[in-house]
Amino acid sequence: MNDLGVDLELRLVRYFTVVAEHLNFGRAAAELHLAQPSLSRQIQRLEHRLGVRLLDRTPQGSRLTEAGEAFLPQARALLQAARQAALTARAYTPTGKLVIGYVEDLVITPAVRELRRRHPQADIGTRHLECNEERAFTEGRVDVLVGRDPLSVTDARVSVLYEEPRMLVVPIDHHLAARSSVSPDDFMGDDSLICPHGGVR
Repeated sequence: MNDLGVDLELRLVRYFTVVAEHLNFGRAAAELHLAQPSLSRQIQRLEHRLGVRLLDRTPQGSRLTEAGEAFLPQARALLQAARQAALTARAYTPTGKLVIGYVEDLVITPAVRELRRRHPQADIGTRHLECNEERAFTEGRVDVLVGRDPLSVTDARVSVLYEEPRMLVVPIDHHLAARSSVSPDDFMGDDSLICPHGGVR
């Protein structure tokens, strides 16, 4: 029997809840900014540690097993409890402490400089996060998260700061090359397209 107090990782539990929400590994991987094979391996790790199968793959997508159905509400409660525990702990940090997390290549230096100018008594720090580390906000390791939509955080107030254009670059003979615009659905599952930052295909 596994010692769940040691082996059960919140990260893996969160991955499972996202897959359970979509019942599709491709869409769940896109939300989590992971490659689909990597997400599949993480779910298998969780199943191995629990000693039970949580999901079955079908031609139409995925479905929860009986064990998965039973585990899902407990998994959500576990993640919420972890979030609340982190918030409770952070409530005892010194007054005025604020940690701003920012994802990948987003530049927040001018905004942080302005905050420090307006609130000279506040202790304002920053933390660089990888694209799949948005859970740092959910887990209470940062107080504010600056990231790109879609964000994989829940129970949070989201404010749009600005919009930035995105570009898909394909070879001239690619079937999407003649399009004036595309949506993510147009190239979902296309193994020839890879995010250069190691994110989801």
